[in-house]
Amino acid sequence: GFSLVAIFAIALGIGANTTIFSAVNALLLRPFAFRDVDRIITVWETVPQVGIEHGSVAPANFLDIKREITAFDSAAVMNGWSANLTEGDKPERIEGATVSPAFFSVLGVGAKEGRTFTTDEERPGSNAVVVISDALWRRRFNSDPKMVGRVVPINNRSFTIVGVMPKELAYPVGGVEMWTPFIFDDEDVQDRNSHYLRVLARLKPGATIEQAQSEMNALGRRLAEQYPQTNANRNFLLETIVDRETRGPRPYLLLMLGAVAFVLLIGCANVANLLLLRATVRGREIAIRTALGASRLRIVRQLLTESLLIALAGGGVGLLLSVWMIDFLRKGLPPNFVVKLVSGWDNLGIDWRVFAFTFLLSLLTGVVFGLVPALQTSKTNLNESLKEGGRSATDGRGSNRTRSLLVVSEVALSLVLLAGAGLMIRSFINMLNVKPGFNANNVMTADITLPRLKYTEPEQRVNFYKNLLDRASTLPGVTAAAAINYIPVGWSNTDTGFYVEGRGEPPQGQAPLAYFQVISPNYFDAMQIPLLQGRAITERDAADAPLVVVISNLLAREYFGNENPLGKRLRFGGEKSYEIVGVVGDVRHEAYSERVERPELAVYVPHAQSAWNTMTIVMRTRSSDQAGVIPALQAEVGAIDKDQPIFNVRTMNQIITESMAPQRLSAFLFGGFAVIALLLAGVGIYAVISYSIAQRTHEIGIRMALGAQAGDIFRLVVKQSMTLILVGIVIGGIGAFAVTRLMASILYGVRASDPVTFSCVALLLGGIAFLACYIPARRATRIDPMVALRYE
Repeated sequence: GFSLVAIFAIALGIGANTTIFSAVNALLLRPFAFRDVDRIITVWETVPQVGIEHGSVAPANFLDIKREITAFDSAAVMNGWSANLTEGDKPERIEGATVSPAFFSVLGVGAKEGRTFTTDEERPGSNAVVVISDALWRRRFNSDPKMVGRVVPINNRSFTIVGVMPKELAYPVGGVEMWTPFIFDDEDVQDRNSHYLRVLARLKPGATIEQAQSEMNALGRRLAEQYPQTNANRNFLLETIVDRETRGPRPYLLLMLGAVAFVLLIGCANVANLLLLRATVRGREIAIRTALGASRLRIVRQLLTESLLIALAGGGVGLLLSVWMIDFLRKGLPPNFVVKLVSGWDNLGIDWRVFAFTFLLSLLTGVVFGLVPALQTSKTNLNESLKEGGRSATDGRGSNRTRSLLVVSEVALSLVLLAGAGLMIRSFINMLNVKPGFNANNVMTADITLPRLKYTEPEQRVNFYKNLLDRASTLPGVTAAAAINYIPVGWSNTDTGFYVEGRGEPPQGQAPLAYFQVISPNYFDAMQIPLLQGRAITERDAADAPLVVVISNLLAREYFGNENPLGKRLRFGGEKSYEIVGVVGDVRHEAYSERVERPELAVYVPHAQSAWNTMTIVMRTRSSDQAGVIPALQAEVGAIDKDQPIFNVRTMNQIITESMAPQRLSAFLFGGFAVIALLLAGVGIYAVISYSIAQRTHEIGIRMALGAQAGDIFRLVVKQSMTLILVGIVIGGIGAFAVTRLMASILYGVRASDPVTFSCVALLLGGIAFLACYIPARRATRIDPMVALRYE
């Protein structure tokens, strides 16, 4: 029974640690299987004056980087690109990227079949070629060994497949399954105003990122002087690819790693206390071994061996538990979320590194919880221990002090963990209570991208979406249908600099930014965004009509104050001027995982006047009719263009759920670890108090024989026990105040030192501890003095 309890306590701690380490191993330590991954650098443009810290790079700026930075062995660009693969009966939307030929050499990855791109293929007029992923080759082409050289229709153009990449190439993150050459035309060579390229570079052997950053700073200053209209206040920032791509999960995983370490320490303290309690029972055994000639070192070695066996058994059970917990972790984040935003998710599992971690952790755990009890137990008083009925020397003041210290430690560690869990849960609740500014219930969404080669003219794109929305609005169960370029809280958006006409143009690069939303008529009705002033976008806002814009309420307040904004004009750069015709309610555009404490500035322009080819269809439905809406929409799309797929089909509630997935999973895991810690601490306190009362039976009998009442005994036990608990709570509160500051970057709407959370968890822990003391204390009041006086 003792062994089972000890093994279970250790298994919980080791299982939790193994689970979180497997995530750290997959997502932080080795998210990519690239050669010399620490030499792969991401390059960003920064404009601190307007808050741009990780901006994309302009084509001409990249060409200067490629020519002038001597610390780089090679440099490449990539740009997001998705396309319609129309081979066969069912068209499919494929995520891809346009990359320069050096992209694959920068990553250190070669083709599994065929080849990658040549430098001739990035020039205008070159043949259309494509490299596909291993996943696409298997799924769409049934692992055809003769794929290289085959011609397939992509976006109404014939592409020749020149290579198949190995499955290790999972980059850029986002489910990319094909790559085509990025073509640098004459305009790109001169373009320093369009910032849309992501840049990768590989450091030369022996070069450092600091050396490269110094060269980049010098280049940034030169370009700012040489091209002030486009590069003023603009510089460059370098990060390793691992640092960049793991920024999202890193704070969550490191906090989780700290949390499970606390769980394991609490488990160790618990088992150490159990070993100390068990030592009294084994006092005569240890004394006999000592009398027969065993040295203290030999006794300690034997007891540590027993502890290590318990720890290894706990590690084995913990490893089995972690298999289940890793599976739970996999299911804890939506597939759409991890494919788009998390690198290395496919590596999540138990490999030799995780196994080695578990084995070493088990050994360390055995030493941690076994050493102190072994040292205490080996201090044997032979005369006392060998007397019939004599008390073991292991039950002296030293053991009592050690047990008390372990109880205080358990309580303190538990409070720190509970405080962290409380903050995460409150943060998640605050996030749930944020009003997005629209009604997400009964809203279906689906993305459509029209190939530019087929829909070359703006009128074609406008007519396609107008025709589709007219059809969609008449589908059974649909009450309103509209389209927008970027759905709110959907992990993607675009912003634009703007200024109020007549108030002077701001300095270059310092214009305020607003989310640029391209919408169709009825969008505000479909999303149930309130119209506060003026009118919404209507059918009369055609391509040949005056340019109009609807603004968010926050933009109206900040830039017009008490003035009526209707009739005023905004400029988004260039010569075009837009008349403000309406003001709508504020909407949250950023994903919930982003720490945005207020709505963002936003402007809405008609699709007819800004004919984007990629749009998200939004349909408000009756709840009972949702299931059949998407197949009906796909049928209507096929009736207009049989080669046009829809993709990324989700409900609006799913989009919101995905956007807060990290917080939800973190709150759940933190809460689970806190419950385990609370359970272990409660059991540990109960065991120690129960044992203490059993050892004090003789003393309690004397007190009662001298006139002590049951209430006196109860207060005595509870007072002495709760003193230890309160000391642990005070120490834990101090520790929690220091540790929870590390969580500040991921909390939403709650301070890391929130007094309400700290007070609540302290009361909860105190209540559980009091309950653990109450039961043994009540038992102590029922001791029969006559029996107690004969004890020992």
